[in-house]
Amino acid sequence: MHTMLVQSSAQHLRTGLGFAYGTVRSQTSIFEYRKYQLVQVTVVRPDELGPTERQLWLTYQQASLATLSPFMSFTFAQAVGRHRSSARVAVIEDGGVIQAFLPFETSAQKIAGPIGQPMNDLQGFVGLGAPIDARSVIRKAGLRGWRFDHVPVGQEALTPYHHHGTMVRAPVIDISHGYHSYVDSHNRRGAKRIAEKQRSLQRRLGSISLVWRSSDEEHLRQLITWKSGKYSGTRQLFSEEPNALQIVQDLATSDSEDCAGVVSVLCAGERAVAIHLGLLGPMGLYSWMPSYDSELNRFSPGLLMWMPLIGEAAARNIPRIDLGYGQHSYKFDLANDSYPVAGGAIWASKTERQIRKLYRQFFYDKRAVREQAPDSNKDGS
Repeated sequence: MHTMLVQSSAQHLRTGLGFAYGTVRSQTSIFEYRKYQLVQVTVVRPDELGPTERQLWLTYQQASLATLSPFMSFTFAQAVGRHRSSARVAVIEDGGVIQAFLPFETSAQKIAGPIGQPMNDLQGFVGLGAPIDARSVIRKAGLRGWRFDHVPVGQEALTPYHHHGTMVRAPVIDISHGYHSYVDSHNRRGAKRIAEKQRSLQRRLGSISLVWRSSDEEHLRQLITWKSGKYSGTRQLFSEEPNALQIVQDLATSDSEDCAGVVSVLCAGERAVAIHLGLLGPMGLYSWMPSYDSELNRFSPGLLMWMPLIGEAAARNIPRIDLGYGQHSYKFDLANDSYPVAGGAIWASKTERQIRKLYRQFFYDKRAVREQAPDSNKDGS
């Protein structure tokens, strides 16, 4: 039954009967036979994929824990595609059977990046795990190269293309055994400090409460305002590209099974003191955009939000909260699990790959030497 589904979907891609196909943006004419089967890469816009392809994508996501991330979902790709004309999906067929999808964004130089960048925290192939020649896919997609920031280390097709020194562990809060089990294994000294700050905040503003899923649009606007005020990169992104804000708004209100928005609000009395936008997928909640009222810095409202949020997630049988690749200390204080991710790039031309590899080695080696040099101005004077 499954084979019939993927074969039918592949035929739709070739005939245009499967979805409102339009003009294919890029379709290669380079064919490669492996065991007498034809490997073909077809590049389309996300909205040119139809219900059959959507079902395949959802099925393929189940093949691996890593690909269950909302950032690798059909819904995420569709949301980006609605607001960015550069959004694409490479559909990889072998012998008439769709093997995998690779979402990305194009550029004028034909050097692609992650779809939804810089708001996408996890990238990679979405497939059943069949062997994939990643460089061949990039070449047949008509690209010079594809840069990725963070891919699951377990995706073997991308392993040869990881950049040296980019592997980090993404922290995870595992609450599959329940909230109390998590709390019992948590840092009690840290929990005591948080409780003290919570009591101080309550004395000033009133009792602490959590709204798990707010539908108030003002809360999302407040989150963006706080986030933009704290980080120049976020401020620049939303001011220079209004489409980025539209993508966030789309996903924040999504209720799809593979990528649903959850805007959670921590209140002290009647005042919102911290807001967290997460993306909920089949295997848990992904922490996407947390922020807080900086006027209340001394109470650490951003940190205060986590225990109520974790407790509410556990009560809803959400097994894990993925904290993303950022290496902030508070994430590892909260986490009790992790998984490896790495960055890198695939270049269609072996020559270009070697040149870029040499440049990267030279540049980063030089920078490493500078960073290791003694700091002669440690007091900032």
